[in-house]
Amino acid sequence: MNTPGQYNPEEDPREPVGSSESADATERRANPERPPNAPGASTGWQRAARGTERFARDTADRLRPVARRTTDRIVRWLRRVLATLAALSERVVRRAAPYARRAHERLIPAIESAQRRIAPLLRRVWQRLSPTVERVRRRLSPAVRRVRAELEPRLAKLRAKLPESSARHRASVRSRSVQLTAAVAAFGVLAIIVGTAGPDTGERTTPAAHTVELRSPDQAQSEQGADSDSGQSGTGQDSSSSEGKRDKALGATPEPGSGPHSDSAPSKHEVDIPPNAHGIDVSNHNGPIDWNQVAASGEHYAFVLATDGGNFTNPMFQQQFNGAKNAGMLAGAYHFGRPNGSAVAQADRLMDTMGTINDGRTLPPVLDLEVSPNTGGCYGKTPGQMHAWTQTFLDRVKSRTGDEAIVYANPSFWSTCMAGSQAFSEHPLWLASYGVPQPSMFGGWNAYSFWQYTEKGSVPGITGPVDRNLFQGSGADLLKLAR
Repeated sequence: MNTPGQYNPEEDPREPVGSSESADATERRANPERPPNAPGASTGWQRAARGTERFARDTADRLRPVARRTTDRIVRWLRRVLATLAALSERVVRRAAPYARRAHERLIPAIESAQRRIAPLLRRVWQRLSPTVERVRRRLSPAVRRVRAELEPRLAKLRAKLPESSARHRASVRSRSVQLTAAVAAFGVLAIIVGTAGPDTGERTTPAAHTVELRSPDQAQSEQGADSDSGQSGTGQDSSSSEGKRDKALGATPEPGSGPHSDSAPSKHEVDIPPNAHGIDVSNHNGPIDWNQVAASGEHYAFVLATDGGNFTNPMFQQQFNGAKNAGMLAGAYHFGRPNGSAVAQADRLMDTMGTINDGRTLPPVLDLEVSPNTGGCYGKTPGQMHAWTQTFLDRVKSRTGDEAIVYANPSFWSTCMAGSQAFSEHPLWLASYGVPQPSMFGGWNAYSFWQYTEKGSVPGITGPVDRNLFQGSGADLLKLAR
């Protein structure tokens, strides 16, 4: 046995006597695949780096299950927190909903009252500004035409020169298009402001000549029994002046132009219809209706959706329209107008769906004018374009039926989309206004014919909420509208 540090050449004949083993030899024994004196032989720093790397890998392998378990716990905790927050928010919404509804109901009268107070001030301001605006419009019109005439050819040449293969150039074209659109929109806004100049179009409230004093629609309905008795005596006194109209309502009127019949008997329908009669308006969304229950509950007329725009026809129109008449009610058809299509074509669709009716129990056709259900705007049209479309529709109805169509609208729409036009005041007005004791008039009308005072009414024979309406006038006045 050799003493420590003594070398025995017989144990390792590859090394000469007296030599000591180098670090490189030790590395070669640990890595026999590496040839001797191979480039990149390990140094002390490299061995330390490899040891550190092995330690890091071992540590990561040990920590990975711990990290996975911790992540799972955090995810489960977050899910529980989110579920708790969702349940809490739902409870908060349920509890806050009644308060929000009450606040909304209280704010609507305050807003409308503020509008009525502000409207005179705005009218006075506009009356003072309108001469200046008109002068500016007249002065700017030639300049606008010249600028447009000069810009359009240059813009066309510029578009033709711009390359379209590069995304950068396409972005440049889009930015120029946005700028041009903004310029056109600015001119359009100026044109709208100038085009609204005109006479006073403020809202006002004027009672009709034959209106019974009302405190609220609900009170009016509860008092129909007493009103119907007074209505019977009143209709008997003026029967001589309205016999011709009543005969027409009963289908016994001769050719137009002939004189009234003095020996005509009073109309049963006129006797049954009280002043300020209640009625409803329905569509296919109301589903099947028990019209006998509706009539028995005190409703005397019904407006039924016939057509919508250029394509839709109420699949339940005939069932609802004839069902109301068979129950002894008056009935009318309305069209939801969409001014982005042909006015003549839409009027013809309404007339064709109604058919030719002369039974004395059909109310005039109705043009329903509202903001676009899709955008909430005026179908991308100016007040002048809306005015022209409406006039074309109403003229078409007049030419085909001989009647002045009823116009359905609300004050907000008429102010925004029609610029307060007073050109249609000869047509009967069906006014929509909710939550007020008496609606405000607009657009040159002195009184409404029908008032849609709620969209959440309840009527026997109809499932769910239904629109309810009030006629302003006597039973004879209502029958005068029928044909």
